[in-house]
Amino acid sequence: MAKYKPIIKWVFDHQSEEYGTEEEIPFHRDHIEMAMEDLDISVGNVPDIPYAYRSRRPLPDEISKHGYTAVVIDDKREGEDPTYMFTKTEQLIPVPDTVDETHQTSTSVLPEAVRKYIGKDEQGALTQVRYAGLLDDFTELDTYHLQSHLRMRVRGREAELDDLYVGVDEDGSHIALAVEAKGEGETLNRNQLIRNTRGIQDKSEYPNSVRTLAVKLDEDGYFYLFEFEVYQDDEGEDKLETDQVWKYDFQSE
Repeated sequence: MAKYKPIIKWVFDHQSEEYGTEEEIPFHRDHIEMAMEDLDISVGNVPDIPYAYRSRRPLPDEISKHGYTAVVIDDKREGEDPTYMFTKTEQLIPVPDTVDETHQTSTSVLPEAVRKYIGKDEQGALTQVRYAGLLDDFTELDTYHLQSHLRMRVRGREAELDDLYVGVDEDGSHIALAVEAKGEGETLNRNQLIRNTRGIQDKSEYPNSVRTLAVKLDEDGYFYLFEFEVYQDDEGEDKLETDQVWKYDFQSE
């Protein structure tokens, strides 16, 4: 939305006066609300402003020229309220030009009762993945859907996972499958994927082993399954690497 750009620029300008532009810059919801008041701009869903710059759009040029790539949630700072941060670490994960495998499947594998009603968004892609049983092949596990829109707390702050599955391997061991989804115009976010994985790992009611997956729908109607590895480097920093990407084309009967 056009309203978001002047707000996020105001927040950056005021916070960079205190922190400079050499390091990552934290800010809170209060700073967004101060920007709205000072600029006389009203936005009903305030948290959607930082979310937009996490997954849906690049930062304005006036911010990115200093090397900042996105907004993330900073779990390292104390307090219950989300602390956002302008980061210089690359966050957005595009669909690669070359994928590991490409598959075609027919919409006939979907239940007839829902086939023509499935939306062309991330929820529609998740529905197709579920009904077509695509995660079984992708993960080489027997997979079972457990819950959608799982709300949880990660290091004291709220997070929401799009889908949680349980996978069972050939030895009968259980593995949690944390699935994030992004629709057309949205981009997978490194920070969000790491937070979701850590959130499931920290919950004793789920399997100890967690695999990080994602579904991405593009503007041409194709969608992609991603698997990532989440790990800590030698300095204890959370990192994420792409393990595999499969492309799917759901063709009409």
